Amino acid sequence: METVLETFAGVDLGTSWAENVSYKALAEELAHLKRQLEMTVSLKYHLMPNVYPAFPDLEEIDVYADQIGLAQVGGDFFDFFRIDSDHIGILIADIFDGGDAAALYMIAFKLYLMGELSMGFTPEELIAVVNNRLAEKNEDSLCLSAWYGVYELSTGKITAVNAGHESPLLARADGTVGQCESEVSSYLLAVMENLSYESYEIQMQPGDRLLLYTDGVVKAGFTEKMICDTLAKNPDEDAEGIVGTLQDALFEQVGDAKLKDDASYLCVRRVK
Repeated sequence: METVLETFAGVDLGTSWAENVSYKALAEELAHLKRQLEMTVSLKYHLMPNVYPAFPDLEEIDVYADQIGLAQVGGDFFDFFRIDSDHIGILIADIFDGGDAAALYMIAFKLYLMGELSMGFTPEELIAVVNNRLAEKNEDSLCLSAWYGVYELSTGKITAVNAGHESPLLARADGTVGQCESEVSSYLLAVMENLSYESYEIQMQPGDRLLLYTDGVVKAGFTEKMICDTLAKNPDEDAEGIVGTLQDALFEQVGDAKLKDDASYLCVRRVK
């Protein structure tokens, strides 16, 4: 959009008054659309957590997330929030080829999810309801992947649903690292209505770290094995430390080449 405006700014509009008015009106409309888009993008980022520690009153859990945003409109999204005194919601999502509509669609996803949260749904029921809301009026044929988990503070248990997202990695306190998902249904969101989702459980022990990430990491050539190796080499880092280490390793892998997509990491560490 900036390129178009800059082009008009440097064009000799000639002597035709009608042509001048036409070009000026188009440029003003493009500028207006650009401002609206910037406001939408800003709202999306305001809906993502940016104050840490995330839960300063909780000794049981340590959570941190960060994003390497490359485009003006990114499709990545993450969040974590209190559900009740014993449960924390953990969310990461990514829109595929959303273009300018990506930020707005991700806002709708977040609002639908939070709006239905108070209804007492299980995680799999909640994701199914949100999927129906998104698919019902999806004129742009967008789709997104998401991973949603409910962390139980008293036990360290996570009840999770994977809707077409990258499988999380679990780094145990003893140094072992690997995937923590069994065979579960993994349908993308917004493709069609009335899909059923399955939940599964992850039992975290003190010192364990769960890592979530978006496909921009893999697109950059930073493979799952590289992520596992990085986690294994840094067994004592907290959530913020391991996200920073992974980002540094990603930049080292990419070098001077440009990343192909936004890349986000979210780490959950059970402290006690």
